[in-house]
Amino acid sequence: MTDAANDQTGPGLDRRAAMVWAGALAAALGAAHYYGVGFGATDGPAPPGYGRDPDMLSPDVPWPRLMTERQLASVRHIVDFVLPREGAAPSASELGVHELIDEWISAPYPEQSRDRALIFDGLARLDLMARRSGTAKDFAGAGKAAQAAMLALVADPASKLATAAFWKRLRRLVIGGYYTTEAGFADIGYIGNQPLPSYPAPTAEMRSAMERVFVQLGLVDRTASGG
Repeated sequence: MTDAANDQTGPGLDRRAAMVWAGALAAALGAAHYYGVGFGATDGPAPPGYGRDPDMLSPDVPWPRLMTERQLASVRHIVDFVLPREGAAPSASELGVHELIDEWISAPYPEQSRDRALIFDGLARLDLMARRSGTAKDFAGAGKAAQAAMLALVADPASKLATAAFWKRLRRLVIGGYYTTEAGFADIGYIGNQPLPSYPAPTAEMRSAMERVFVQLGLVDRTASGG
């Protein structure tokens, strides 16, 4: 899929910026997860990765994005179902999280390859649900109400559908991607490391709690602490 096609379904993220974002997402997610799925997955030789000696003076992404326009449109609807716009907080698609997912699953590395199989599997199953319901020929072409109904069914733990692992992983990727952005930081009130002009003195409650711990550790005499 070309970058021009991606521009039609999102803010058109610069691929190098997307890779930096994907690195932050990888750090946020932590350990890899393994899935045994194949339905809807792609076969064929894996594209090259960065290798052990990447050219930092020309940091081009050496693999193509793999989602079709239809798949990317489906993921755009899904990310907004997970994190819609609320007040001043933008929706996930407004931040380009669907494009981040495309970048993530396109990378030729073990964790991303497992996620690619899982997510392509889930998207194929959503298309099948749309066709069987008579709503549309695929999930992306269904109306918002029909899409919301299908996603609510997929997200329901009691439904025990084959899409359970797909939904769990994709939701985690969406939330992880969203909350590694400045807008996500603002939504939860995270300000990061900022210099303080001064350090406030501990409150009486804080001093009392610390003294109790010091006494328990034998670092302060009970008589001296008033205990």
